[in-house]
Amino acid sequence: MTSSSYMRQRVLMAVGFALSGIALYYFLGRVDGRQLLSALASADLWILSVCVVTKGMVLSLNATRTRVLLLPLRRYRFFECFVPWLSAFVTDNLFPFRLGELVRIDLLARAGGISRSSTAAVVGLDRLLDLVSLLVLLAVAAPVLTFDLASAGRLILVGTIVALCVATVIWLATHPAAISRLVATLARPMNAGSQEWLIEKAQQFSQGLGGLRSWKMVLTVLTLTLVARALGMLAIQCWLWAFDLSLPPYTSLVVLLFISIGTMIPSSPGFIGTFHVACAYALELMGATPEIAASVAVAGHFMTTVPWTIGGLFVSFSGIRRAWQQRRDSIRPVERVASA
Repeated sequence: MTSSSYMRQRVLMAVGFALSGIALYYFLGRVDGRQLLSALASADLWILSVCVVTKGMVLSLNATRTRVLLLPLRRYRFFECFVPWLSAFVTDNLFPFRLGELVRIDLLARAGGISRSSTAAVVGLDRLLDLVSLLVLLAVAAPVLTFDLASAGRLILVGTIVALCVATVIWLATHPAAISRLVATLARPMNAGSQEWLIEKAQQFSQGLGGLRSWKMVLTVLTLTLVARALGMLAIQCWLWAFDLSLPPYTSLVVLLFISIGTMIPSSPGFIGTFHVACAYALELMGATPEIAASVAVAGHFMTTVPWTIGGLFVSFSGIRRAWQQRRDSIRPVERVASA
């Protein structure tokens, strides 16, 4: 990787930490520290502990979805898909650069003995399904929230783009030879070796889209995705019960939507700051006081992040270390490599 790419990676990491710091400063600056601690002390820990279970169920459903998408390539065992998901979760909570997906791609490829290009396609499908489910939540929550015309227009634009992406992916999945032909056409100016390598990678990527060639599989993964989202809303509802909050019945949906959008913003590992601001703002929008909203954000983030991160680290440490080493080697400047 060139020096400019290396610097770009460092700048993006710095921006993420800076945005997290700004968000955290804003988050803590709006509430009284004593009232925040008092509200946290009043929480029902038994109810909050349910969030640890629901998080494990969400990870299990995501692993099952990946297992279904991988069926055209190889029949994976559940544990072979669960460990990559857990490892990706741990990685994103502990390391910069959002390395989680890289770790998952690598572990899936190693577990199944298949190419990383194929597992990368499956991981891409996972993310596309998450985005589709997010848009479904947004469509459901739209009547609840107040959108001006400009916001509605942007929502329609984003929905149209995602719909086109979904249609394109399905078309490519049902026409596997199209990817190879497209890559072969684009690679004509290159030498024969490069053309052969790119076409091979394109074929492997096409194989990873095989899960979309069956409508039964498509309906299965969509169902798993929506159930995982429902469990996410149940976890948020447990936060509200733990603090004895009585808010509108659709509050968990709105909070989940805000958190999903907020964590898309570049931030530090674990989405510190951006998660808290998004969660607290949504709760205040639903009628919670700033101190209670902040307390729910802190407790919810802790219970859904820390236990599984600590426990998962023992299971996934070797895979994370290998992926981190690969990433570190890839971002090392060319000049430093040449001088070594």
